[in-house]
Amino acid sequence: MAAQGEEATKGLLTRPPALVRFVEAKYPESERAAGKGAAVVLSLVVDDKGHVEEVTVTQSAGAAFDAAAVEAARAFQFSPAEIDHVPARIRLAYRYQFTLKVELPTTATFRGVVRERGTRRPLAGIAIEMAGAGRAVTDAKGAFAITDAPPGKHAVTLSGPRLTPTRIEEELTAGQNLDVTYDVGLAAPAASGPDDDLEIVVAAPPLKRNAVSTEVSAAEARKVPGTQGDVLRVVENMPGVARASAGSATLVVWGAAPEDTHVYVDGVPVPRLYHDGGLRSILPTDLVASVELSPGGYGPEYGRGLGGLVTVGTAPLEGKGVHGSVGLDLYDVALSLRSAITDKVHVAVALRRSHLDEVLSLADSSVGSYFPIPHYWDGQARVLYTPTPRESWELTGLFSTDQTSLGVASLDPALVASQTSGLTFYRVYGRYRRQLDDGSAVTVTPFAGSDQRSLTIRVGGASAGATEQAIVAGLRAAWRGRLAPSLTLSAGLDADVRSSALTRNGSIALPPREGDVRVFGQAVPDTLTFDQWNVVELGAAPYAEADISLLAGTLHVVPGLRVDPYARTVSRRAPAVGDTPDIGLLLHDFSVEPRLTLRWAPSSRVSLQAAAGRYHQYPAPSDLGAVFGNPALPVSAITETLLGTRIEATRALAVEVTAFYSASSELAVRSSSPSPALAEALVATGEGRAYGAQILVRQQLFHNLFGWASYTLSRSERRTDASAPWRLFDYDQTHLFTAVASYNLPLGFEAGLRVRLASGYPRTPVDGAWLDSQTDVYQPIFGAQNSIRIPFFFQLDARLARHFHLGASDLEVSLDIQNLTNRSNAEELVYNHDYTKSGTITGLPTLVVAGARWTF
Repeated sequence: MAAQGEEATKGLLTRPPALVRFVEAKYPESERAAGKGAAVVLSLVVDDKGHVEEVTVTQSAGAAFDAAAVEAARAFQFSPAEIDHVPARIRLAYRYQFTLKVELPTTATFRGVVRERGTRRPLAGIAIEMAGAGRAVTDAKGAFAITDAPPGKHAVTLSGPRLTPTRIEEELTAGQNLDVTYDVGLAAPAASGPDDDLEIVVAAPPLKRNAVSTEVSAAEARKVPGTQGDVLRVVENMPGVARASAGSATLVVWGAAPEDTHVYVDGVPVPRLYHDGGLRSILPTDLVASVELSPGGYGPEYGRGLGGLVTVGTAPLEGKGVHGSVGLDLYDVALSLRSAITDKVHVAVALRRSHLDEVLSLADSSVGSYFPIPHYWDGQARVLYTPTPRESWELTGLFSTDQTSLGVASLDPALVASQTSGLTFYRVYGRYRRQLDDGSAVTVTPFAGSDQRSLTIRVGGASAGATEQAIVAGLRAAWRGRLAPSLTLSAGLDADVRSSALTRNGSIALPPREGDVRVFGQAVPDTLTFDQWNVVELGAAPYAEADISLLAGTLHVVPGLRVDPYARTVSRRAPAVGDTPDIGLLLHDFSVEPRLTLRWAPSSRVSLQAAAGRYHQYPAPSDLGAVFGNPALPVSAITETLLGTRIEATRALAVEVTAFYSASSELAVRSSSPSPALAEALVATGEGRAYGAQILVRQQLFHNLFGWASYTLSRSERRTDASAPWRLFDYDQTHLFTAVASYNLPLGFEAGLRVRLASGYPRTPVDGAWLDSQTDVYQPIFGAQNSIRIPFFFQLDARLARHFHLGASDLEVSLDIQNLTNRSNAEELVYNHDYTKSGTITGLPTLVVAGARWTF
């Protein structure tokens, strides 16, 4: 239980922190009714003014106890710790004991054993001092006892040779014995002499890289209505995220294209966040700790994207014994297990398989019309080795596979449509983390894997097919440390290589691209062509970022720089002609990406932030074919600025307002020429811009209630070149409103509501039609591009859950009701065969998803 942080400073602890304001946690009613007590071990980061700025659960006692302890600890106030008589930031281990209060005698006994972490060797000569109760020293067996101690909460300090001073809080109950076991870490013996055997670990302020972001813990995300307990689906409810069409797995953030928002798991890139259909994420929920969305303004650690950034952190593997869960609902069945093999080795596995397609096929033979029913598997396996408290080695494997079919029937063969798509990917990555003696931290994450995609589309007599098989590998390495009291630096390398083999055949109009003027179900040219090509891409981006603290820490200037050299080879620079040998293409680029963030906190409850940055994105390998695309497409770019403020109305309620503007260039678009130049079906003349503002009102868990409400007003526009007029982006949603609330009721019940309103996506109106005599099919005559919209979307969802405590396990039974009002939301505009009548495809009706999850 050594105090450890992001940075350590050697020195003398001249004044330990003292708890001057204690806030008692509200005892969870569900646990009180069950007569349960528990202890939650927390890691607290206390700043140099004595405020608690970070709370992390290191030893869980269950979701209800954890949430209550975290809420109370955030309101603690300490007297500042001092290192060499200078106020310092420090990390403390804190044990919050929940004990049912009963009438008992007036004194208690506090006893226990102190052992060395890892070896479990008893430690003699360790001083245990309980404020207001007494002092004891461990014997040869590491045991100690303090008798006749007054009841209540007491600060306990452990000190001794080579022991990092550790401050904990214990609660004593009159008439009872409190037995504890403390496993503590010892510093290595100092070589310079006996006076250097005391090491104080002081936490350096973490770099806040993202000027605007929303992070939700796994415990909160599970309770959000509409997610069915899937932690990562909470992203679709975050500010700035457009509402995806029913059956879509896209993420549209601040008006960027879906492919421009990238997803990282522990810093490792993965191709998507959601399975086809958008009903489930690609990661097993039980092994996710939190998810964070940065719609823009993020630091130089990440790049190669023009849109938002989704970072997923996996849960720490801690605790003893075997733990896990089994879950079952309408969508899938899930299993997870984790276990401590030894004190230093932990393992975890998780697996999930869908069965929605099988269930619905028994009830309705038309399943699959308009709405893709997914069929997926996903899983995760992890091994963690922690040889010392400051060092860890981890090996993780991820896999995910999707196969989805969608068919639209019609009496007219020319309008029959079908689509089959698949995506399978694997990732294996290692992660080495170490905190050095000077307090700096090092993280190294090598990874490798593969992506396999397939797509087959048929519309009337036209068809198209595409496959991509890619091998990916990379390395992320980062160092973070404090160079001076007011200067923290982070530096690292983000390198990856991707080798892709692609094939494509069929109509050049399939699949449609953003900016294509067409309507759902429209017949496309049945011309056929074919291409096969290989692409190898290599990028290695060093980056650095500093956090300069000014004005007594109220102003932070965070400059950053990322340099991203890029090289690409394409097997064909021109379409194949007869037996002519392929002539390849080698291109390279060098992108410099400055980033700057400013944060000013004029008071403890108000902060202002501004950010600006340059970002680049590599062209998609699927766009580099000589027949369907352009092998010479350059790297696209975007410049982004934002300005925002955060006001903490209370310790649990905060309001954030952010305004943003972005301008992108060199975007790949279809050539407007009726006869494009050779290998220039796509050209990099596209431009984009997006601007708007969002407001987020967020309630942290307080008095059993948590939730948020957000509204985004934005506009996203594109044009094919600098001379063309601006038009609405195909994924523009001007108005987005989401409100989420969840409440912990007595007797283990939870209830929640979600409200979502969103503008419909833009569409191009049909003003008439003409009959193509060659195909005997009507073709539409279009009006102004993207000048109308799909009707406004509204949906109300609800969730009710009940927890049953079964000994040391927990059974959650839940009922998730989507579209509670049974509103017929329009998802797409459709027309009859000659475009004289129009209508809409509507989304899903009221859908009740019952589920059960047993955690042990």
